[in-house]
Amino acid sequence: MKIEMHTHTSEASPCANVCAKDIPALYQKAGYDAIVITDHYCKWAQERSGMKTAEEYAEYFLKGYQAARAAGNAIGFTVLPGAEVNLPGSPNDYLLYGITEDFIRKYPAMHELTLEKLYLICHQHDILLFQAHPYRTYCTPADPSYLDGAESFNGNPRHNNQNAAASQWVEKNKLIPSSGSDFHEFEDVAKGGIETPVSVTTPRMLYKVLHSGSYRLLTP
Repeated sequence: MKIEMHTHTSEASPCANVCAKDIPALYQKAGYDAIVITDHYCKWAQERSGMKTAEEYAEYFLKGYQAARAAGNAIGFTVLPGAEVNLPGSPNDYLLYGITEDFIRKYPAMHELTLEKLYLICHQHDILLFQAHPYRTYCTPADPSYLDGAESFNGNPRHNNQNAAASQWVEKNKLIPSSGSDFHEFEDVAKGGIETPVSVTTPRMLYKVLHSGSYRLLTP
């Protein structure tokens, strides 16, 4: 089973230019079996959304995932919820795996927390916290004590991700590795992901696969 781990929709990520309803078919055609919708969850995206309260923003954020899931269901393609969270005081981004809609609604202001607090909340709910593209030009590797994993490979073609350095850092700190396309545009399809013999159809199953290590990275 091929799974895209880092996908953005134009409904919830201001920097993305592909509608959620179109993405499942693109990935199914590319030979993938599932995608994780990891739209941006952060202050600047909330400001661009026009949503005033955290609760309103949470519902706005979920629209991308919900539209992609509906499109996936129509063609027998799995779409899972995720998030790419940016926190105050740093340009770093963090990917959450194993989340649910209920989690987003319970913690609508999670983008206002410290990394340590977000990590503790994630662990209370069996959610994995990964750093996205830790060696991208404007990013800094975070304290591994508050990470479960990180992207060893980010396939976005418009950034200097320094994937070799990221991979070495992940291995050195014994973090769980991941790979993702960081999909924003049509040209980004199938530029990363994971492949596993396990059938992953729920957030909990994805959590278990990442924890078990029963997968390989796709680094085209």
